[in-house]
Amino acid sequence: MKGNSHSLVLVWILLVGTACNASRISGTYVAHASTFAEILQLTETDNGQLNGVLSLVELKHDGTVGSEQTPVSGTVDSDQLTLKFPTILSFISGRSLSGTINGSTIHLQIVDSDGNVSSEEFVRSTPAQFKVYADEMKSKGRGIVYNTKLLNLAQEYRETVANAETWIANAEAHAQRISNAKADYDKIESEMRWLVGREQQTTDSVARSQIAVAVTQEDIAGEQVDIQVQQVWDIGIGDSGSKLEKDFADWDGNCGTDQELRKQGANDRAIEAWDRACKEVVAERAKFEPIYRRLSEQRAALKSFQVTAQAHRKGLVNEANRIQ
Repeated sequence: MKGNSHSLVLVWILLVGTACNASRISGTYVAHASTFAEILQLTETDNGQLNGVLSLVELKHDGTVGSEQTPVSGTVDSDQLTLKFPTILSFISGRSLSGTINGSTIHLQIVDSDGNVSSEEFVRSTPAQFKVYADEMKSKGRGIVYNTKLLNLAQEYRETVANAETWIANAEAHAQRISNAKADYDKIESEMRWLVGREQQTTDSVARSQIAVAVTQEDIAGEQVDIQVQQVWDIGIGDSGSKLEKDFADWDGNCGTDQELRKQGANDRAIEAWDRACKEVVAERAKFEPIYRRLSEQRAALKSFQVTAQAHRKGLVNEANRIQ
């Protein structure tokens, strides 16, 4: 009876040992670092065959988070294991990995596309812990994207301020020339009136025709002044000023607080750049808007003057053609 008991105990120990050995690698393993998290889920059969899934979540430089997943198969022999993949992964140069298992830790030798060899440590864990690491990647990614957005906006605002300053200087310089443009129109109209008066006093028909041509040429000179004014004011100043005015009007003027920015993931560098640029553009908008309104009114007055001058020239051309 005592011998039978010893035999049963021995059989029980062998069975338990075999079962433990067969399942010792089965489970969930997680590897992670500051920019990635991996989860390796394995099931080991009685004959040392492995099946499972390898998943990766990776934080990229631009803040985007990429993910990859592939089924795996392989073998385990004592503390040595080999894993194979049906597809090529971006972070592994080939379709197989080798490594060792020691207790609850798997070490895999990974060769990247440049031939660099590194060891990744997968520790027995849970899918819930992998999700924690993956969520950290996503949170970091949102912070990178937000910081990049703030820095880009700060640069855009600095450029807007510089463009506004350039526009103000050019517009003010051209505004001082409005009186010159009006003087050109007045001079042309005065010359046309003198020619028409001379034509009225000329009895020779050929001479009158020549004077009528001269009147038309003066009208063409007036049209050239129109073109110059349009190029300077409407194209050179008006279009760019209108765009700046719209950019300033579309902005709500809210720079936000440090606390609000940090809550969105902003770091010190982005906050400092944004705060400085935002305050600059607030001040520039306050400076630009009254100048833009004043110069727009001056341009409108000049346009009205042009319309009147054009009507006068047309009337003189018609009169000159009638007389001839």
